[in-house]
Amino acid sequence: MAKIPRLFYHPATQILFYLGLPAFYILFVLLYEPQFIVDFYSKGKLLLPVNVVLVSAIQLLVIALLRNLLFLLRHHLNLNWLNYIGWCLAELIISALFMGLYMTLISEGEYLYFTAVGYSAASLLLVWTYPYVIFSLALSFMEQKSEVKEESLIRFVDSTGRLKCVINVNSILYIEANENYVLIRYVEADNIREYQLRNSMKSIEQLVLRSGIVRCQRSYYINPKRIKVLRRDKDGMIQAELDVQSKPIPVSPKYYDSLSRLL
Repeated sequence: MAKIPRLFYHPATQILFYLGLPAFYILFVLLYEPQFIVDFYSKGKLLLPVNVVLVSAIQLLVIALLRNLLFLLRHHLNLNWLNYIGWCLAELIISALFMGLYMTLISEGEYLYFTAVGYSAASLLLVWTYPYVIFSLALSFMEQKSEVKEESLIRFVDSTGRLKCVINVNSILYIEANENYVLIRYVEADNIREYQLRNSMKSIEQLVLRSGIVRCQRSYYINPKRIKVLRRDKDGMIQAELDVQSKPIPVSPKYYDSLSRLL
């Protein structure tokens, strides 16, 4: 089963849950007033809104404790979605145990403890399902957008392994060998830029291939998305013309078929 996104372990996510769940609980109960929840919290000497706020405070304390634990164990946990649902159910059950204790004490003997726990768990299951689903879908969507953004970037390192530049793959025109360096030519703000990186064509090969940049000649990698047309010059040599004002890039017969299939 798929693992939960890394964003679920982020501190801001934990704050979202331990503030969002109790807040949603208060608003849902006071606005919609589900009958069995209203009857349950109308017991004792305190008014319904007071009881709802107090049990929501109990929820906040329990969720804050468990979500902080999730954050602290983030390097040791590798939860899949089934594990995560189990964690959420644990939050619900533990919250219900303390809410049930509170309602047993203030109901002046009208509720037995496990009866109160059952009502508390039922109310949490009814109300918390919505924020759990909404928050989880939103976080998953944000994680996907973040991954897409990361995948669109190429992080170039030099021969010592130090990060030297980060370039959007769609901006790259071509990469050219130049003795002990590679020249990366790319577009930035409608201008052609050049970055000279101390590294070899061989060393960056797997990095650029994963990003869709392909070899077109012994000394060149090219971005197929930036090719306007492949044509032969008067000497019969194959060249790639780019979609910007740039020199034509030589294409070896060895790579012509594979490159033309990408266009």
